[in-house]
Amino acid sequence: DVQKAITLSDQHDLNEIYCVELLQTSYLETGRVSVEAATGIYLEERLALVEALFKLFEFQILYAKEGNQMLAGSEMLKYVISFNHGILSELSSDNKSMLLQRILSLMKSDIPVGNSAEQEYVSYQYGSIVGSKVHFLQQEQVWLSRCFFYGTCIMNATFKIEKAALFCDNIHCAVNLLISKIAYHSKALESDALATQAILQQLYYICFGILASLTPTENIHLQSNLRYEVGKDTVLQNLMESLHENVQNGLLGLVLLAWGILQVELHCTGGSFMENSKWTTYLRAALKYRFRQNGKFVDVFGYSAENVFNSVTFYDEAPDMKDTCADVVHNTIVYFLQWVEKDAQSGSVLLGTGTYFQDDQVQSGQILGSVLTLLASLYRVDLDLHVKCHALNPLMHHGAERQPESSTFVPLLDLYTSLATGTQGATYIFNKLLNPSPSVMGGSPPSWSGLYAALWEYCSLFKQEEIPAMKDDEATTLAAYLELLAHVLENGSPSDIPHWLSQLQSLDLQVLAPHHRDFAHDNGYKPLFPLFFLQQQAIPAKLKGALLTAARSFAPISNASLAEQVWRFLENSKLLAEIPKDGSTSMPIDIRYQLAEVEARAEEYSSTLAFLKLLNRLLMSSQSFHTMLHNYVRFVREAVLAPLMSRGYKNKEQKWDLARECLTFLELTLQEFHIEDVNLEEGKLNLDKEAPLQTLQDFLSKGPGCRAIISIIQTGVNQLIEEKHSGASGYKAELAIEGALNLLMSVFQMDRTAANKFNQVGPTYARSYKSIEKHLQNRDIWTILGYVRYHFSPPIQVLALQIAQILEERIPELVSILLSPHVPGKNSSESTQQLVYAFAECLQDSLFKPVTINGQKSSKVVERDVRASLILNLLLRPLIGKRQGPNLTHLLLGFNLEAGISNTHIDIMSFSPLQVMSEALYQYKCHITWPQEIEQMLQLISQLLSDPPTSGATLELLRSLENNYFMDVLHEALISPIPHDSPDRIYYIWQIKWILQIHATALHKSLPEVQQEKEDCGKLLHGLIGDAVKSETTSLPYCAILMALQFCKNALQFEKPALKQDMRLMHLQRQMQVDLLLSAPELVSEGGIRTITERGVTVYHIPSLGNILARLFKDLEVNCGWSLDSEERVRASQVLEETLRYAQSHNVFSQIAHAIQELLSSWEQLLSVTFSRHDGLAMKIQMAPTGSTGFQSLLLLATSSLEALDFVSSTSNAHLSQPLARVTNILMASVLKHTKDVVASGVLYQGINSDTLDVASCHKFLTVLVNCLSKPADKVVRQYLYGSLIFYLMHTKVTKTPDLPAMILEKYEDLDERFDLSSLQHLDGAHEILDQGNMSIMQQQASRLVQAFFQDIVDGVYFTKALALHALSMLIAADPLGTILQEVLSCGVIVSLVRDLDSFPAIVNPMQQSLPIRDLYIFKAILTLYLEVACSKEGCLMLASSGVIRSLGSSKVVESALDCIAGPLSGVAQLQEISMLTLQILLALSVGLPESRDVATDVRDFLERHSKSLFSCLNKNCLPIAGLIMPILSNLFRGPKPLDSFFVAQYRGHIVNLAWELLPPNDIKEIVQRMHENVGHDHCESLMDITVSALECLKMVSVEAVTMDLLETSLQGANEILGHLTEIKVQISSNESSLAKRIDQATSVERLLEKARMIVDLINALMSSLN
Repeated sequence: DVQKAITLSDQHDLNEIYCVELLQTSYLETGRVSVEAATGIYLEERLALVEALFKLFEFQILYAKEGNQMLAGSEMLKYVISFNHGILSELSSDNKSMLLQRILSLMKSDIPVGNSAEQEYVSYQYGSIVGSKVHFLQQEQVWLSRCFFYGTCIMNATFKIEKAALFCDNIHCAVNLLISKIAYHSKALESDALATQAILQQLYYICFGILASLTPTENIHLQSNLRYEVGKDTVLQNLMESLHENVQNGLLGLVLLAWGILQVELHCTGGSFMENSKWTTYLRAALKYRFRQNGKFVDVFGYSAENVFNSVTFYDEAPDMKDTCADVVHNTIVYFLQWVEKDAQSGSVLLGTGTYFQDDQVQSGQILGSVLTLLASLYRVDLDLHVKCHALNPLMHHGAERQPESSTFVPLLDLYTSLATGTQGATYIFNKLLNPSPSVMGGSPPSWSGLYAALWEYCSLFKQEEIPAMKDDEATTLAAYLELLAHVLENGSPSDIPHWLSQLQSLDLQVLAPHHRDFAHDNGYKPLFPLFFLQQQAIPAKLKGALLTAARSFAPISNASLAEQVWRFLENSKLLAEIPKDGSTSMPIDIRYQLAEVEARAEEYSSTLAFLKLLNRLLMSSQSFHTMLHNYVRFVREAVLAPLMSRGYKNKEQKWDLARECLTFLELTLQEFHIEDVNLEEGKLNLDKEAPLQTLQDFLSKGPGCRAIISIIQTGVNQLIEEKHSGASGYKAELAIEGALNLLMSVFQMDRTAANKFNQVGPTYARSYKSIEKHLQNRDIWTILGYVRYHFSPPIQVLALQIAQILEERIPELVSILLSPHVPGKNSSESTQQLVYAFAECLQDSLFKPVTINGQKSSKVVERDVRASLILNLLLRPLIGKRQGPNLTHLLLGFNLEAGISNTHIDIMSFSPLQVMSEALYQYKCHITWPQEIEQMLQLISQLLSDPPTSGATLELLRSLENNYFMDVLHEALISPIPHDSPDRIYYIWQIKWILQIHATALHKSLPEVQQEKEDCGKLLHGLIGDAVKSETTSLPYCAILMALQFCKNALQFEKPALKQDMRLMHLQRQMQVDLLLSAPELVSEGGIRTITERGVTVYHIPSLGNILARLFKDLEVNCGWSLDSEERVRASQVLEETLRYAQSHNVFSQIAHAIQELLSSWEQLLSVTFSRHDGLAMKIQMAPTGSTGFQSLLLLATSSLEALDFVSSTSNAHLSQPLARVTNILMASVLKHTKDVVASGVLYQGINSDTLDVASCHKFLTVLVNCLSKPADKVVRQYLYGSLIFYLMHTKVTKTPDLPAMILEKYEDLDERFDLSSLQHLDGAHEILDQGNMSIMQQQASRLVQAFFQDIVDGVYFTKALALHALSMLIAADPLGTILQEVLSCGVIVSLVRDLDSFPAIVNPMQQSLPIRDLYIFKAILTLYLEVACSKEGCLMLASSGVIRSLGSSKVVESALDCIAGPLSGVAQLQEISMLTLQILLALSVGLPESRDVATDVRDFLERHSKSLFSCLNKNCLPIAGLIMPILSNLFRGPKPLDSFFVAQYRGHIVNLAWELLPPNDIKEIVQRMHENVGHDHCESLMDITVSALECLKMVSVEAVTMDLLETSLQGANEILGHLTEIKVQISSNESSLAKRIDQATSVERLLEKARMIVDLINALMSSLN
């Protein structure tokens, strides 16, 4: 590497340290240390500096030219002018212009032009393109010459007279440089080397810079500018005198011309212009010298026209530069003509008839012709220049007085052609030639009569075979005439063209001989006739081309009827004759013969080229294909296109022109062609469809046309760049390759359908047809994708990217192809890396240096730069399509395909599309310039995060980015207003969706256990929750999460569009079947009007809808006989327009609603993962801007979500409620979890704050929740709302102040030093406020709430019904005032549910449990509601009167549940719960209505009905069930109605047995003893309860069944239990457990003590009874 740095230093004379930096940069950009890459970087940097200097000069020059008032007072313009003047005024040590002298010195270095094999190559554009070092240096010198030209122009306008010496010195050095460059590169200029264009450009700009210094611009007086001093400069005079006898080049001739006029101006003292001595010295030398040009000699004016302004080199320049150059040369010509005009004698000699050199033979008027030619060339560049030339009219007058054979006539026609540019110019020239001025000197001024007189005369002569051929000079004059005619018609107003053509048909042709005039009369004087008739005559090919070009102008694109006329003339002319079917091998004399036998031999194809242009114009102008079109297709494909690349060409440009026109023709045959509509069955094929079918057949069978197009594409990017640099044919080659790719893209869009149709026809088509990608070889694929590197033509890059998308989808092995070397002997990794760099460079250019691109298919429509969007879409497609890796996305984003995609470490410093994306996001965030591209970037990153193989590397990349700029992107997007009138507004919604998705995925994949990932998550969550979203002007009062919700609400502030209902139009809507049409669900492929967007949204297909409506409108118009101004017709038209407007609005609405739905889905995922995986971090962050944390933050988020739900539910976007409802549910689950954790930790006993309980937040949430519940919504939303209500009520229940015994509050304050009774009382007060608020809300909304519940309970299905029942149960429990209960009792839901109980089917086989779990859940929910209702006396009365007990007793579900209590299904939770709830309801009713005989009877019947199951539960093994049965029996025994002896006898034995099992209470004593060791006492309380119930029943049924010994032993055990519990109370205060646990233990012990005392009292009572 050190040696490489030294080599680089020696090559470019650079500092070694700088060379090391260049090598390091080459490694970062290309992945290798390369001298070639470092040299390319160095040369690119140098070139960029020169281009920057040029841009500064250009800015000032363009302002001076255009006089832009917007910039006149701008600070930028002042700064630029000041800077430019400063650097141009800087002087070197020898008092010379430092900048311009440096530019000239750099241009003095001659660049060797040798064999391309000997040239040194460098790589540039991040290694994606390899080019010669010579090319870089040449381009640098070109830009330097441009800088010199513009810098000189600025000096002319700004330098004062004291700078004259500096100014003269610059001119002197420039002239010397021009002379030396012309001498050194004379051989290169004569050859066809790549250097030709660059050398010519340098010479042009040096020459133009000199001319700008010698020529006045705005008629400024000589003494007032620097030209005075230049003209007197002796050094320049000596230099010019050394040239005047040896003018080597036309550019030097121009310099001498300007210098001579300057000298004449300085020294002219009157008299003849030609008598001036300076004329002899300078002007004579400049004007007499002849320069060889295309085999003939031309003067300085002719040289300037042909070699400069008509050259391809000049044509490729930027428009502003061409205008400036033309202005300088035009000023020189005007300067010359001003002095010629001052001397009549000199003017007549120079521009008149005589000769003006005694020792030279000069054709009369030759200079006049050259001047006219040059002016014509200049006006083609900038027509506005003609107003500066006051001598223009006299010049045209002189030219018009000559005969058509003279040397001035054709130049005059060329000048007319240039002046006919634009509608105004075309009208002026047409009228001028329609009514020419009469000749004074006997000449023949140009006129349309003269043109058509000549044409008709030639037609008549050829018809009579009186002339064998036409002379070349005659053909040249006619060709110029025809070119003028074509130019006038092309530029004329479309409304004027028909009138002009009629005027051409009625021309006065009296100059014709009678027999010629008769021939014209016989053919109707039709102006098109001679244009086609002469095609079959012996005339030069150039004239044939001019005739066809003129014929093309008769068919303007905007006039189909005129195009039809030209079609008829073309077909009648037999230009393309039918091939004989008799086996004859002779070729008809037609365009085919002209191409094969004449033009191919001469290697000049102007006639064929004009014919192709005519065909293309006709196809673009006419509205239908013609019957002979298939013959033209065959001719173009087989005769022109197939041998195109193998033919010889004198002018290489013609090859590319022919290619482009052929490709355009084939493309036009496919335009508006739908293969789906074609029926290929025999006898059903329309003739007008045959031409496009021919094109498709050729492609799908890889016919000659297809092979030719592929060969054009195979030119490749490297050769195309070489063509571009050569300048001779680069632009034409670009257009041809663009046409080839465009045609290939058009075929790709229909090839599969066409191949299927062709292959199904069978024997009619003998060949096998395949889709295009199957005909492409690996090399072809490489070549097509390689065009992405061609940054000179964005349209080519666009087409290459579009084809790449198709290839990616159709070729599974595409990545394998791209990983294999496409050039033998070349490293595949280097080629692949070049491709990656090319895509990155293209993406970068499209984003940061966008260009406008012309629409496809020769459209003039300007489109935005879509390259970035196409590249991003190409990267997205494999991920969206779930393509198996490695796919194209992995390749282009730089994933390591060898080591494994999942093992990749992404180097963000390595140049790739991913680096460009990160740079774009970092610099511009969500800039309005790239709405679609930003959305695609974010989607791509989201997809990479979600894809398992790439998620690790992508997550690592995101964590490595500084300042978490994705959060900045989110904040920027949230404050950017959505432009509702912009079609791009949909992208802003998707941007936020993908950002939220990225954050959600990053949180999901992060592990809280890893410290670094935990910190990263903390930062991310802080940006989402803790930072307020800010803008430059205001600080918005929301964090990002809430702002995203507000963003959705803002985006949805419009309703679903509705079709306008107007009573005057409704009958027409019915007649046009508008409603039926709009409601049809069929897609376009099924004959309908619907289509599905790329995002899966079903919308109206506007073109199909418009076509159907137009057809219905036409049918209605015909059937009703409407006139054009009929009122009904106008209304029907309104219906059509209104329907289309509605469809468009509906499409926009549907797509925005879908985008919002997706955004909310990502928002839901973000909150879900935040409060499920990272809730600990999230709860600690203070929410902006309130600063709330924990509980309060959760409630705020949940309330906001509910408010948004309430908002969307009231609009036509009700389907968006689901994600909001789910989020609310998730948040409330987190609220409950958080509250339980707080209670468990004992914090509740140490005081409260907003983290533990915020009353206002609770009330606000409940208010919004109740409001949402009372409104209709779909079942899923209601399920989540019920879940949220359940969580809220559970939270309310959990936070209720513990009901601590008074003894604990009095004696156990020392349980914990932090225990504060006042805090506990404050909590109780806060809870009281919470309860009061809840009750107030419930009271206000009770009726609406219960009604909503009732609808779901009665009409709801499954889970919705169950949740409604469960929520209603909890609501009743949470309402101590009983308002909800009263509404429930009055609404009739109890009776309805009793009927539901009876309708449940039986569980046939409990082992199989055939009844679905969901039915069991509903059954259980009904019982839960009954149990809550039974807690009040009114509820008990309602239940009793509804026959609930009888219904439960007869229920098969209850029977199965009770049967399974002690059976094999005892573990089934649902059945156990049903059993428990049933018995609890019975107990509640027994306790609630102790005096009711009906209740007692129903309960007894229930117990008798299920006695077998219940008897089996009266033991210690079934304590929960037994604990319910015994209280029920106890209440029955105490009831008002005596029990019959049989029932008592049934239960007596089981009660006695249970008493003997429970007494003495040794089991209870053992459990209590274990409580000393802090061992659990789960069953202790249950054992005590059932013991109490058993003793009570025993007392009422059979006291004598137990012995006194048993009672005494039991009493002793009960007293011991009391003693142990008392000791435990004292022990609790010294425990080391938490405060909450100790208080809980103390409360439990108090309950156990109470029950133990009851046992002691009952045993004493039994003992008393026995005594």
